[in-house]
Amino acid sequence: MQHRRADRRSYLDLPPSAETVIIGGGIVGVATAWTLRQRGIHSIIVEAADDIGIRTTAMSAHCIRAQFGEPDNIAMMAESLEFYEHFAERCGLPASNAGVNLLQQGYLFASTEKADRSAFEDRVERQRQSGLDDVELLDGAEVQRRYPWLSNDIVTATFRGRDGWIQSDLAVEALAASAGVPIYLGVRVERIQVNTGRVQGIETSAGFVAAGIVVLAAGPFSRALSPVRLPIALWRRHRVIVGPNTAIPQSGPVTIDANTGAHWRPHKGGALMAWAHAEEDAEAAWPVDPDPGFTDLILAGEKGIGRLAPFWHDLAKRLSPGDISLTAGQYTMTPDHRPLIGPAPGTEGLFLNTGYSGHGIMGSPAGARILADIMVIGHDRGNTFSPSRFNGNTPQPDVEQVVL
Repeated sequence: MQHRRADRRSYLDLPPSAETVIIGGGIVGVATAWTLRQRGIHSIIVEAADDIGIRTTAMSAHCIRAQFGEPDNIAMMAESLEFYEHFAERCGLPASNAGVNLLQQGYLFASTEKADRSAFEDRVERQRQSGLDDVELLDGAEVQRRYPWLSNDIVTATFRGRDGWIQSDLAVEALAASAGVPIYLGVRVERIQVNTGRVQGIETSAGFVAAGIVVLAAGPFSRALSPVRLPIALWRRHRVIVGPNTAIPQSGPVTIDANTGAHWRPHKGGALMAWAHAEEDAEAAWPVDPDPGFTDLILAGEKGIGRLAPFWHDLAKRLSPGDISLTAGQYTMTPDHRPLIGPAPGTEGLFLNTGYSGHGIMGSPAGARILADIMVIGHDRGNTFSPSRFNGNTPQPDVEQVVL
């Protein structure tokens, strides 16, 4: 059976007007188009790259977890995970289709500090109160029993087996195809035109498109394109992929060092690893140049992934440059590390779906649903992700939100 493909179109065919324009063809923008279509709202997507989902989305770790600290984040990620669990059905794919190749091998947050036990207990209790009744609190002996390649220095951990990772390119393609939305590639948005507080359309490299509704879902480029100030900082985020190697266990979870933030997971016979470091705020860029020293830092550094998985220290010495791929992208960090979803303050017709702070793949299905509900209802009262929530305040995030 031949599967549908996304409706890709040339910038030369860009229409002069549209009911709704979505800026951004990553997973957030495509999920938004899909969800709006379910509500009967027709849109077009404009994307500066020459294909969908090949920039920030492609540079991610493709992970999904519901283990967060606050009820709204837990609810968002749990809803998104449930969407991915039933992805083929939602997108009208044949029953034999693997959907997004969801692998639910779990998320393990582990610590070598005895003092962290009480914080882990509190976190698990909050998660269970928010409906995550399958989160486990483990001691070091149980961690080693399940995953003997991990360090016996681990004294406490939390684990949820339903968490895992997906293949994001499959998700982007299937969502776009199922939505049937026209996607205009190679279209660089130069400005969102606003007159007397009302969106008029977008000025692009391929001409002006008149539109009464514009959804800004451009990831790192959202801040520069927004006619209103967005509380977003851009952090460079590195990713290392190690090719297939029999020394790398493939049955393990996403393993996160709760003391340092370094994390890794199995990946196609090898491994994918990352580390979210706060950096000086940068301008949006593509491509993003990685720091060549990052590979040694995460593979062989004393605070890297070998701290909790000692086999990496030996394996790192035996890897050749051809075994390793280093790339980088950008996180869109808000002050509380929650996304900006809803109407832009003071600009009628402009809606935001951005600022996911490294959790765009995790949260995009639920985030798109939240935005679509707001657009249909006509207000965002009660929406804890509202862009207007700051009003000069900069609340601090929970520590686990910074990790991945």
